[in-house]
Amino acid sequence: MKKTKEPLSVTKRYTIRYTINGIFWLLYSVFSLVPFKPIRFIGALFLILASVCSFITLFAKQEPDDEMSYEHIWAAKSITLEILLCTLMLVGIFSMFISFPFSKAYGFFVALSQILPGLLFSKYEKEGC
Repeated sequence: MKKTKEPLSVTKRYTIRYTINGIFWLLYSVFSLVPFKPIRFIGALFLILASVCSFITLFAKQEPDDEMSYEHIWAAKSITLEILLCTLMLVGIFSMFISFPFSKAYGFFVALSQILPGLLFSKYEKEGC
């Protein structure tokens, strides 16, 4: 018998695209803070896994978005943008007074921009906006 693959559901697709991808970015960011090369190599592997997640959601067979999923993902992204901008401003202010290179924080911002929409989308799918 021929086994057909089920298409990715909307919730599963956004979970992979945002939440899991963001977790890999977060792990990369943590591992890149350590100056020891083998640890940084592990961080690079997490970025490769993040790329795989992105490609899976791009090329896999998937269910089409419905009207509510569009509304939920746009609401999640708009709230994430506001949170991310406020966080960027705060880190920028702190980096002026504390000797912390702002460039070390970029991975954390990418992780935040990925994880939050995924979590908020899941919340909105369960509870509504």
